[in-house]
Amino acid sequence: MSAATWMAGSGPAGISARAWLAVLLLAVAALFPGITAIPVMDRDEGRYLQASKQMLETGDYVDIRLQDEPRYGYPVGTYWVKAGSAALFGGTAAPAWAYRLPSFVAGLAAVLGTAWLGARIGGPAAGVGAGLLLAVSLVVAVESRVGRSDALLLATVVVTQAALWRITKLTAERPAFWGAPALFWAAHGVGIMVKGPIITLVVALTIAALCLWNRDRSLLRRLRILPGLAMTAAIVLPWLLAISVRVGPAYLQEALGSSMMGKVAKGDRAHGAPPGYHLVALFVAFWPGALLAGAAAALAWTRRREADIRFLVCWLVPTFLVFEAVATKLPHYTMPTYPALAILAGLVLATGFRPEGRWRWAHWVVVGLFVFVTIALSLVPLVGSILYSGMSSLPEFIQGNDTGPHSGDLTFGIAIYAALVGLIALGFGFRVLDKMSIKRVTLFTVSVSVFYAINFQALFPRLEDLWPSRTLERIVDSLNGCEVKSIAITGYAEPSAVFYLGTDTELGEPRYALDLLRRDPACGIAVTTEADRQTFLAAASALGAEVREVGWFSAFNYTRGKRVQMTIYVSKSSRLHRN
Repeated sequence: MSAATWMAGSGPAGISARAWLAVLLLAVAALFPGITAIPVMDRDEGRYLQASKQMLETGDYVDIRLQDEPRYGYPVGTYWVKAGSAALFGGTAAPAWAYRLPSFVAGLAAVLGTAWLGARIGGPAAGVGAGLLLAVSLVVAVESRVGRSDALLLATVVVTQAALWRITKLTAERPAFWGAPALFWAAHGVGIMVKGPIITLVVALTIAALCLWNRDRSLLRRLRILPGLAMTAAIVLPWLLAISVRVGPAYLQEALGSSMMGKVAKGDRAHGAPPGYHLVALFVAFWPGALLAGAAAALAWTRRREADIRFLVCWLVPTFLVFEAVATKLPHYTMPTYPALAILAGLVLATGFRPEGRWRWAHWVVVGLFVFVTIALSLVPLVGSILYSGMSSLPEFIQGNDTGPHSGDLTFGIAIYAALVGLIALGFGFRVLDKMSIKRVTLFTVSVSVFYAINFQALFPRLEDLWPSRTLERIVDSLNGCEVKSIAITGYAEPSAVFYLGTDTELGEPRYALDLLRRDPACGIAVTTEADRQTFLAAASALGAEVREVGWFSAFNYTRGKRVQMTIYVSKSSRLHRN
């Protein structure tokens, strides 16, 4: 049976049930491993998880808080979804993976939606190829594993753009407000609830570019804008009014002022970069599909007069250029454009397209970049295992079966295996270049999925140096004698620590940590970094407060790019002790 026969069928978009199952299973293999193993990551994931956890603790689903601080950068949709997921798996005691599940499901939805649209545009082979390439793209693999909002945004963008494409095919001048128009505006409203007007930017630029390129404004009438805006308002306004009644203009000032407009003119929180950043980042963020990026660009140019190709170009290029112009840049910002790029790459696979003429050199430059990035990514596990396994810095009393004397050897062995699989993926990439086929790209993406599984599930969670908050939680849990422990940390204010240790964890100056020990001498715990330790001890001596050290460890705070050493103290009269 040929690949074309195997993929074609009576399922959605003409893809057979077997092909849909293959795409789904590979997407699960590419996106799920590591979700239950990777510790909470700082800082955005920690903030989302802790704020969602506090909604469950307080029962307040209107105001978004991280401890006592408002968190008004984006709307409430992501917090609702993650709090709802956690409520199903333990509520306030739910582990981190419960908050990550919505991102995973959203990643699957984006992959399947991309496959559907790719198949409608270029046939089953193009749809399957597009779905597989999006599933293994590095940025989607990361965002589908973490409890942030970007995978949810991607899913709503794919649904909205798929509905928009369907609207471009309608013949009625003003179609009934159901089906594609209703789906378009409903997904748009949900996208706004997830991450504000980012989805509006993507779809508005697509629509404007299509109308200008085609010199035809009939699409605007087919969109049914007035009832569509009413539907969007029905989704967004209830919470927006509720939060405005609760806190006045504070939310809108933060969301539209500091969070959104503050990122346009200058780099927010040291994330500024010049134009061209996203083009360079694409070769990492869209790896390994970036292998076909040059050929996809050549195909788009060659077939630019076709309506469907124009749609994909209008989805991809204007949004990409706007994010290049914005001062604040992070690799995942352009992720909403990657489904369009994946579909173009899927068309390359389905048609066996080969760049010719002036595009040929660009294609081989892209291939060279792919080789460089693949080798670099293959070396990351080895470098990480050497620099961040951190076994010698862990106190003996928290070392369990996974951190025994031979753990470092095991970690390095896993890293070698991961590096070898990365190089095997490189070999499969060359096979795809030799012959464009779905069979070969499937083997290619399977090898990448194995690479991800080894790294995210087996290796990265073992790199103890990278997870200071988890190590701190282990030490605190190892102290017996009190049912409830009060904790204060000085010099280390990562939200992951609050998620692990509890919402009441105090973050502040050395004197606040000392005050906690004086208020709760029996069950209080003070944690100081090396920079604050002498100040803490001097203040304790001046006040006649006797403290004793119960543990210490050294780790790497990757959000600040420097090592941190933390020492754990209790009062001399504390009931807390180690077994």
